[in-house]
Amino acid sequence: MQYFLVMDAGTTSIKAGLISIDGKFADIQNEPAQVLMPFSGASEMDMNDVWEVAKKVILKLKANNEALWPEVIAVGLSAQGDGLWAIDDKGRPVRNAMLWNDTRTVLDYESLNPTLLAKNTTAMFPGANIAELTWLKKNEPENYAKIAWIFHCKDWINFKLTGQIGTDASDASTSLMNIYTKQYDEEILDWLGLPEMKGKFAPISTSDEIIGTIYPDAAEELGLRVGTPVIAGCLDVLAIATGCGLMKGGQRGSIVGTTLANYVVMDEETARGCIATNGSILCHTKKDTYIRLMAATAGASAMDWMRRTILDGEDFAKTDEELAKIPIGADGVMSTPYINGERAPFKLSSASAGFYGIRAHHTKYHLAKASFESIAMAMADCYANLPKGDAELYLAGGAAKSQYICQMLCDCMGAVTYRFEEKELGLMGIYRLILDALKISQSVTANTDKFEPNMENHEKYMALYKEYCVLKDSMMPFWRSRAAEE
Repeated sequence: MQYFLVMDAGTTSIKAGLISIDGKFADIQNEPAQVLMPFSGASEMDMNDVWEVAKKVILKLKANNEALWPEVIAVGLSAQGDGLWAIDDKGRPVRNAMLWNDTRTVLDYESLNPTLLAKNTTAMFPGANIAELTWLKKNEPENYAKIAWIFHCKDWINFKLTGQIGTDASDASTSLMNIYTKQYDEEILDWLGLPEMKGKFAPISTSDEIIGTIYPDAAEELGLRVGTPVIAGCLDVLAIATGCGLMKGGQRGSIVGTTLANYVVMDEETARGCIATNGSILCHTKKDTYIRLMAATAGASAMDWMRRTILDGEDFAKTDEELAKIPIGADGVMSTPYINGERAPFKLSSASAGFYGIRAHHTKYHLAKASFESIAMAMADCYANLPKGDAELYLAGGAAKSQYICQMLCDCMGAVTYRFEEKELGLMGIYRLILDALKISQSVTANTDKFEPNMENHEKYMALYKEYCVLKDSMMPFWRSRAAEE
């Protein structure tokens, strides 16, 4: 049996799996990755440390599977998107990577984005690499001057594996690339005062294209064969959609992870008729297919903060049991989930999380209920700004492991909802791309659990959503005043 080495480099951990050609995992390993926050609004990763963690995960796989390791015939990975990952002319990191959830860059996005959208590129937000380049030029000109190449997280690991500079259309479509021509629009760099960056964005491939092979240094370190093909790979959200098999126009899904990614798959005709003033339109991994995406920062981070800080790490089952006792609306307590600011369906880095309506009789579980419901409200808010799509909804992501959360989201959306049984959908997406790259025909199916909506609960959630919008809109002046102060 032959195997693929598949990886996902996330914001908080790096994961790798050994999967056979017929789609069965022999092993999966992961290691935590460190996010650095040197000052308010900054979110960074040490690029060299990312590579060391990636190597550690691969070597754990190798140690556990020595007999299978010689049968690895291809490598591919997905990773977190956006952010500024830059190297100098000797292949060394210019500085720590600035991440997708970094909010230090303050620009007038409302006036900038109409011009970007008219050029068929993606709307800009603080974590986009071209936005972060403006900050770097102003605040660290010596590092800005060192930049030889700009790419993304997965591309950095691919570079360390193969020595090749490149990216794929899914990552490139997050900024600067015309999503229909698949070419960079470098006029935007002049417009942003970044003319020095022309020619420094990595060449673009399709996600399933072989962009290089394992070169001798990496082969020696990792025990892989020299010449083993490595595919371009893709953005993590697109890897999960691909792993789910959501490739047809109209299909819609949500990834309830660190990011709350909500999307509808579109063909090119539909995409061209859709103006993404909020969120983005990205190239999917299938040719001439696109995803209309609302990747909100209001994801599981808010729930994780609640579990860690207020519930003191309480067992998930205990929490779900207590929350089920509290009615929808948390007896009057409401929450906003913007613990890392927000970028969809609105862009405001100074937006924040908060609790409202607290009275003396409320408990920590009322706060937890409100916090969890705020994620459902954020999802409803995103879908209110997305194309209608099919009736069914597909869920993936770490938080979707919870039966309680899945039913809450199902009721909120009022739609038949499917949760994928496969827990490693991003790795499965890369597996599918490697099959395509090697032109291997293999039947792949994804099993799902089905949730039926309680329409009485749906009506209650829609009433709560109206109140949520009033709360959110009333907070906007305060959040914007904070942005002005920053």
